[in-house]
Amino acid sequence: MDNIILDMPVQRCPKCNKILSPQESVCANCGTKLNNHDIGRINSIYHSSNVATLIYIAILFIGALLYGFVNWIVAIAVVVLLFSAVLYLKFKR
Repeated sequence: MDNIILDMPVQRCPKCNKILSPQESVCANCGTKLNNHDIGRINSIYHSSNVATLIYIAILFIGALLYGFVNWIVAIAVVVLLFSAVLYLKFKR
């Protein structure tokens, strides 16, 4: 097996979105000068969008289970309440 470090977060160029190696100070694809602040900001956006997507999929899965085992009125009510709670918590700051 190659010496691949799986725990390292993926770093992307803030301009062209190309995956970067940790040693690069200039993007090899578009030539953008890189600094740690921009890379960290882009990586945090990707991380938060991935977490949000998983939460939304879980809410829809719960709604589908309720629809299948209870009825559609309860499923819609629970999904609306869960989405409302998630959106409230997300924009509360």
